[in-house]
Amino acid sequence: MITNMLTKNDQLLEQQNTRESNARSYPRRLPMAIDQAEGIYLTDMDGKRYIDFLAGAGTLALGHNHPAVLEAMEKVLKDKRPLHTLDFTTPIKEQFVDEIFECLPEEFRKNAKIQFCGPTGGDAIEAALKLVKTATGNRSILSFQGAYHGATHATMSISGNTKPKEKIQGLMPDVQFLPYPYQYRCPFGIGGEESHKISSQYIENLLNDPESGLLAPAGMILEAVQGEGGSIPAPIPWLKEIRRITKEKGIPLIIDEVQSGIGRTGRCLPLNMQVSFRMFLYYPKQ
Repeated sequence: MITNMLTKNDQLLEQQNTRESNARSYPRRLPMAIDQAEGIYLTDMDGKRYIDFLAGAGTLALGHNHPAVLEAMEKVLKDKRPLHTLDFTTPIKEQFVDEIFECLPEEFRKNAKIQFCGPTGGDAIEAALKLVKTATGNRSILSFQGAYHGATHATMSISGNTKPKEKIQGLMPDVQFLPYPYQYRCPFGIGGEESHKISSQYIENLLNDPESGLLAPAGMILEAVQGEGGSIPAPIPWLKEIRRITKEKGIPLIIDEVQSGIGRTGRCLPLNMQVSFRMFLYYPKQ
């Protein structure tokens, strides 16, 4: 008699491998099948318990099955609220928008508008790229080394990690990568406080130099806290300098906070608007 010696984890992982494409990332490094989740803890099919330091891989700022979230979901279902309305509004949607605008600085809030781009951060970034190109008539995009903006065709083009795009042909052209300040692994070999000063000076000089080879950019995109690049927070003085430079040069600034939104980094960053799965555009005042 042949006995199936596979564990419950192995059984589901084998099934997943048979029925899903090879375009999987986490299961390759973390071979587990999740059975239950509560708070910060995950339990796999074999009963092993783990602490989820990914916080739901970027989407669950309050942890798994938080009582407040469950209560709100149950109320929506009980009250027979609409669950999918395309871009029609509902009272709950308007409450959500109220919360977003409440998080914005007052000056920015006066002229801000929100766009619901889709279910992922990649959709938001794709929309932002098309918007700034349409608005400015320009085509080049300034991004940063170490950046991660998604895995779609355009967002991969403006992301720093080269491995995922090595075999992808015809990536979006006219992308210029700039040095992101990091005092511990300074791209200029200086480190410390001088790192961000050199970075902003280099960027400003690049934009001022008629011999830089850089065409007028349609926009600049950055993460106030880099995620995939190593959880690197940008120095506040550097962010202020970048905002000054882009404002003076008339360059729309796109802040990608897909990974760092909903209060994950607190309220200390002036560009952190506490909202996940979206981006904001900063246009210079005309």
